Amino acid sequence: MRERQQHFTKTLFVLLICILMNTVVYAGITGKIVGTIIDGETGQPLIGSNIILEGTSLGASSGFDGDYFIINVPPGIYAVKATMMGYTPIQVENVRVSIDLTTTVNLELSQTVLETGETVTVTAERSMVQLDMTSSMASVGASEIEVSPAQGVGGVLELQAGIVVDASNDIHIRGGRTGEIAYWVDGVATTDAFEFSSTSAVENSAVQELQVISGTFNAEYGQAMSGIINIITKDGSTDYHGSLKGYVGDYVSADDQYSVMKSVTAEVDPITKLTTVTTEAEDPLKLFNPSYNGEFSLSGPVPFLNNKVTFFANGRYFTDEGYLYGREWFLPSGFPGDSSLVPMNPYRRWSTLAKLTWRPFGSLKVNYSLNLSAWKRDRYFNRNYKYVPGGVPQSKGSTQTHLLSINHVLSPSTFYEFKINRMNTDYESYVYEGLKSPDWLVYVPADTANPEMTFDPTTTEGQAQLRALQEYGRQYEWVVDPENPDGYVHSDSATTPVSYSFYRAGNDLQQTYRNSSYWIGKFDLTSQVNKSHQVKTGVELRLHEVSLDQYTLLAKKVEGSDEELVPFEPVIPDPTNLNRDKYTRKPKEFSAYIQDKMELKDLIVNLGVRFDYFDANSVVPANPLDINIYAPFLDENIYRNPDAPEDERVEYTPDERRAFMHKKVDPKMNLSPRLGIAYPITDKGVLHFSYGHFFQIPEFRYLYDSPDFKLNSGGSQTIIGNADLKPQITTQYEIGLQQEIADGIGVEISLYYRDIRDWVGTSPLIQTARKVVSYSIYENRDYSNVRGITLKAEKRMTNNFGAQFDYMFQVVEGTYSDPDDAFNAQQNEEEPRRNLIPMSWDQRHTVSAQLQYRWNEWTGSLVGKYRTGLPYTPSFAIGEFVGGSALSSLPTNSARYPDVQSVDFYLTKMIPLGKMYITLFAYIYNVFDNRGATSVFSDTGSPTYTTDPVPSEVAYDPARISTVQDLYNRPEWYIAPRQVQIGLTLGF
Repeated sequence: MRERQQHFTKTLFVLLICILMNTVVYAGITGKIVGTIIDGETGQPLIGSNIILEGTSLGASSGFDGDYFIINVPPGIYAVKATMMGYTPIQVENVRVSIDLTTTVNLELSQTVLETGETVTVTAERSMVQLDMTSSMASVGASEIEVSPAQGVGGVLELQAGIVVDASNDIHIRGGRTGEIAYWVDGVATTDAFEFSSTSAVENSAVQELQVISGTFNAEYGQAMSGIINIITKDGSTDYHGSLKGYVGDYVSADDQYSVMKSVTAEVDPITKLTTVTTEAEDPLKLFNPSYNGEFSLSGPVPFLNNKVTFFANGRYFTDEGYLYGREWFLPSGFPGDSSLVPMNPYRRWSTLAKLTWRPFGSLKVNYSLNLSAWKRDRYFNRNYKYVPGGVPQSKGSTQTHLLSINHVLSPSTFYEFKINRMNTDYESYVYEGLKSPDWLVYVPADTANPEMTFDPTTTEGQAQLRALQEYGRQYEWVVDPENPDGYVHSDSATTPVSYSFYRAGNDLQQTYRNSSYWIGKFDLTSQVNKSHQVKTGVELRLHEVSLDQYTLLAKKVEGSDEELVPFEPVIPDPTNLNRDKYTRKPKEFSAYIQDKMELKDLIVNLGVRFDYFDANSVVPANPLDINIYAPFLDENIYRNPDAPEDERVEYTPDERRAFMHKKVDPKMNLSPRLGIAYPITDKGVLHFSYGHFFQIPEFRYLYDSPDFKLNSGGSQTIIGNADLKPQITTQYEIGLQQEIADGIGVEISLYYRDIRDWVGTSPLIQTARKVVSYSIYENRDYSNVRGITLKAEKRMTNNFGAQFDYMFQVVEGTYSDPDDAFNAQQNEEEPRRNLIPMSWDQRHTVSAQLQYRWNEWTGSLVGKYRTGLPYTPSFAIGEFVGGSALSSLPTNSARYPDVQSVDFYLTKMIPLGKMYITLFAYIYNVFDNRGATSVFSDTGSPTYTTDPVPSEVAYDPARISTVQDLYNRPEWYIAPRQVQIGLTLGF
């Protein structure tokens, strides 16, 4: 049976490839303009009218019925001009074209001949209804982004219906896990497959159009289950344009939530013996907490090349200290620090995009773009290290993306596009790079016969002194040299001196080095077969390479012994050690699709199918039950007959062990059908229905985690990666309505249901044959379903006023929110979950509203956001009476965080200066400085107090670092306080 299924799949694959070789293909980075040209007096169609897009080489001629179409139109705003002998030319301005959508421009030509050279000019009124939109999507153009308070693509996304941003700032589209989104830039994927995050660093000022597809996306898009985020960047212009932008910002809040302790003193009353504790705190937000931004854009023709080569360049540098601070009371070595305030979540980033466009002749366009970015975070906030901020790892990363694209128009109805994309991204995390250690001195306390002394044991004299101390058994200890105290210290240092205290020393000993890269080759070609059919199909090859080296530093051992060397000296564990994962994997992907967009008189249909092939190019254990086979690092020999008497056991040869240990996984192949239907009920209303199957290979980290299948023979349990994971599956249904209810006012409503199967989870514990250890592997076993409704209402900018309202109601339920949750539940001896619970990002109500008003050269934008609370698991309050039959714990995700709301404001003033201009602007985020809580104490449901313990009831201890009240103050549990940014843009 399985062989017949494989034969059927291979046959289907061959047929599909044959179709692709004989059919035309298309990439989703352009749109289309269609319409009909008629005589304004008789109403008869005009044959042979010339239609051009001003400023481009794109155009068409009307056919026998007066119809025309222009394909391969990049997104943007255009002027459409129609001319014909004996008729007055007409030009329609402000025609907007969006990715994958059709814009209709019908024209009436008048036989009244005006003076030579005159043209009738009209302004297009963009319909509130997109008749060919067969599923939910949102398109945001450059002009709309320009007047938005959002300073990055993420801020623009957060305002779109169907998107939830959780407490970690991860994006979820329509209830999916955060890794279910595909990020595309200029027609190619820019997703880091290791964890399915975006690798692109495209700034708002470089975006021509941003498209968010949250409904059933077409067959041309793959490796995504929740949605597509598609960005098209700007091309160079034929005249010079540029801008220089800068601002400075600061957090401004009257709340003392963000205070950092400056001193703690205690006095004991000599009579009552009571201790009085006096504290002095400092609020960093009452000081200057700067954020800086510098950005430029420049566009125009390359000199001396006759406008055949144009360029666009954009660059940005951004830095922000954040609003969470600590104080350097101690260094990681425990040596006293300088007591300065230290930002605990600082971030800085720079990015640049350079794009060249060459048009050797009208039908050919060649683009090359280079996108570079780098970022660094000196530390992530870790409250335990609030007074030892140097113990928190720094992290940094960089990405380099090259894209070569060739667009060739073969005829007015056919063009092809070929793309080659190379992406490389690096990530590093560590406290100190390398194996840095502090300098150590030997301290000898005084005794009755000898004075106190301190010496350097690395000198010749010091070595002699140390040998003498050891020979005579005199007491001594190792202390850090105050001249060079920085460096790794033993893991035992990162402990609290007493209960309810911050750390006073220590550092994180983990180091991570990761690289992800890929080559993408993509060939696309499109043809408008006739007035009603646009056939699309495409092929793509991706060659990945993923490398990881992650380990926890260990203490160097005394040579020939298991005893740790004193003082602590860090070493990198061997790749066979349990504390290190090191691997390089080279998975491969191939995909192909075929799709037909049928634009009939009363019906628009998008029908397509997609084929995906994935080869993990890795292995899994051949015998998961025999730990001696796949764990050769154990301190025992590996025998074919381990239960035989010792003198009769036979060892495997190295080749036999390798062959028997592993088996290569089979490639995975899937077909996904997609269907979208739009049914116009009037010229101002349309119903749509869509249905689709979506497959996505799990994140590579789940395929390759712990790839050497190393287990701890001491009995501790772990999770092993599984390169044989199947694709995750989503089936989505959607029905919706678009309706224009008045001039410039429209509404859109969509109902959807998503069935998600084969989510990555963890298996029940696997007991090895010798019962030495149990472990779990990643498996396709979790499930979820999502049901929801989105509502969007928009008033276009008319009479200097515009508005938009987005609302989503959604229910997201499933078995486990995180792939590791089932394993963690087993560690806590919990029963396997047999019911559906709210997922951790199950935000029931999401609302955003945008208002814009223009007067003279002023523009004001106001954005309000309201989010209901996300789920969390409550716990019993300390001291609460619990009967013998009561539950030992409360149901998972059965309580909700508080609701969160905020308002942002953006104000600009444009000052014309001839051919130049200056724009003054001010951003105010969280205008009313709301304390929106994103987390709470599980026993009280409040972010401000807990019963475990009641801080005022904990006795003072002089060894405690800071106070219990400070320990339980949680500024990181709130949204960012009010931030004000002011700046200017100089442009031409």
